[in-house]
Amino acid sequence: MIIPYIATVMIEIAIACFVKVFPNNKFLFSRIGSIKGILLAAVYGSGGESITPFKTFIPWIGAIWFLLAFFWGSLIFNQIMKLSFKKYDLLSKFAIFSVLTLVGYYLSKIVTLPMSFNSALGSMLFFFAGYLIRRYKKLFDQLPLYAYLIFLASWTYVATLGLFSIENMAAPNIFLNLISSVADCLCLIKLSMIIDSWLVKKDKYKFRQEILLIGSGSLAILCFHLIDLDNISVWTILLKKLNDTVPYWFAIMIGNIYRIIFAYLVVKIIPFVPLLKSCFFPRKSIKK
Repeated sequence: MIIPYIATVMIEIAIACFVKVFPNNKFLFSRIGSIKGILLAAVYGSGGESITPFKTFIPWIGAIWFLLAFFWGSLIFNQIMKLSFKKYDLLSKFAIFSVLTLVGYYLSKIVTLPMSFNSALGSMLFFFAGYLIRRYKKLFDQLPLYAYLIFLASWTYVATLGLFSIENMAAPNIFLNLISSVADCLCLIKLSMIIDSWLVKKDKYKFRQEILLIGSGSLAILCFHLIDLDNISVWTILLKKLNDTVPYWFAIMIGNIYRIIFAYLVVKIIPFVPLLKSCFFPRKSIKK
């Protein structure tokens, strides 16, 4: 997770340098605007506005905060899972993860720790839930339809309460939001399994391979999506050109189609660029 994080930051720095040399180009810009600002944002690693004791404004790094949170979260989770309790092992670990999640939540109200550490702590129960789902996969596979309808209902209800943001650990009701988040993950996993079974049944293997390709490239898509947001003007140009001729909703739809095409091109092209492949598709590089 750290390698793609650093690679994305280096690309943003390279674009910022290009923009300094060619300020009148139409297609590239820098949201942060300076190498110092990008490095400061990268070192602090916050996904949004930060609560810090410093007077200096710290820019947010954007969507790749997730990589830092996942990195630290994985380290913490794996270390705790190495612990062994003679009695109630899973229950004891659940208690530890619950405390860490609440620490991350309440700490975020006071201060934003560097390297997305608040989010890393706040995500502990999600790591544990993922572990349980994988460990008891057969049990979850056998859940009846009404169980998923209950999950869906809880997800829908809690969604009406307000936004749950892991990026800054903001939640209208942390307990309900945690439960419904796991519920909606289970719903999406089940839906994905249904779609996959349907594609296999209908012999849609080529389309299935394309979907799998996009899934395997989600890390690269996340990083280049941030670069697209922070440095590429195509979306803005499209909206300006279309706003005067078509309804706003249609312009947004065209813009979203551009985003999808951009993401698809990332997973198609980047694996053929050696240096970028090693940064954003490390598993493919290791296999070879």
